[in-house]
Amino acid sequence: MKLKPLHFNNNLITTVCIGLLIFGVVAYIYFLSLSVVHVVMRKEATAQIGQLRSDIAYLEASYIEAKHQISARVASLDGFNQNQRKVFISKEEQSLVLRGTAE
Repeated sequence: MKLKPLHFNNNLITTVCIGLLIFGVVAYIYFLSLSVVHVVMRKEATAQIGQLRSDIAYLEASYIEAKHQISARVASLDGFNQNQRKVFISKEEQSLVLRGTAE
């Protein structure tokens, strides 16, 4: 009579162990695939960040160019003209000049 409950307990323990093993394998596969998906999503996000940084750099360059054009137009409205004659200074020898107090 005592063999039936012991036999039932052994079957129950075996069934629970096999169920836990199957659950562990399924959970391992699920979390492994989840980590792969996250790696792929991270690479896509990194590529999008690079693209957005490139777009921002292009927009900044356009903004600076437009700002310079506007500055040139505003300066010409105030009566300023562009200086066409340029003066270059070269220093050939070093000399020391003393000024008097009369100047």
